[in-house]
Amino acid sequence: MDGIAEVRARIAEIQAAFAPGARPLGAGARPPSSGATFAAALDRATAALPAGLDPGGDPSHARFARDLLARLGMPATTENVRAVVAWARAEGTSAAFNPLATTQGMPGATDFNAVGVKSYASYRDGLDATVRTLRNGRYDEVLAALRDGTSAEAVARAVAASPWGTGEGVLRVLRSGA
Repeated sequence: MDGIAEVRARIAEIQAAFAPGARPLGAGARPPSSGATFAAALDRATAALPAGLDPGGDPSHARFARDLLARLGMPATTENVRAVVAWARAEGTSAAFNPLATTQGMPGATDFNAVGVKSYASYRDGLDATVRTLRNGRYDEVLAALRDGTSAEAVARAVAASPWGTGEGVLRVLRSGA
């Protein structure tokens, strides 16, 4: 996906968060004024997110982690959020709405790279695809580590032992302290 499409996808996500009837992001969150810049709207949106869950300062990864855990019915412990954020960092992808770089097909998805990692049309599609992938029967150990919720490193070891293409990348990110 080219840079303009990525920016447009992010703008659509932010606009949805500030749309009439959208759930507030937190104390002090308010829709941007008609003259607000993208940067100002993004600053307000990210400032309203809970602090401390993502030590690297990427609230989108922490948000995705919490949303993914909720959709999976897993506890949103600090260790689980830390594990999913580290996983997203290990992937290092800019595929739209796909921080864990799944290859799960969805309507409207496009190939991001030659391996088949997808770019999704919406945040919800990316979450749905990631949940489907993790529940396809090949990632039971990853789900077990998330269900336990007590060790980011246990989740990382389960990812490394799974068919997911990240290998030991999550372990390296966790051990780097990033």
